[in-house]
Amino acid sequence: MKNREVNISNRYESLERSDVVGDFQFIVMEKYLSEDNELPLSERIIMKFHFWLKEISLSEERGFGLDSANVTVEKFPLIVAPVSNLNLKRVED
Repeated sequence: MKNREVNISNRYESLERSDVVGDFQFIVMEKYLSEDNELPLSERIIMKFHFWLKEISLSEERGFGLDSANVTVEKFPLIVAPVSNLNLKRVED
């Protein structure tokens, strides 16, 4: 806001005159390692270590200096090597 890179001023004329800050929400996209991956043991260990480092390091919200009241974290699965041969059985009642 200080550098005028983001404009969060209110769009309503009545509130703009009184200099009220507009309603806004930051969405932070965060991936996690899906269990639906067919990775060799060494790559699985590397990926788990990567996500462990990410867990103990500075969060993106804090890194960007965002107020937690205006942040929503959306988590989505990371699939690096999808399961190629999935054996499913139909169960009859």
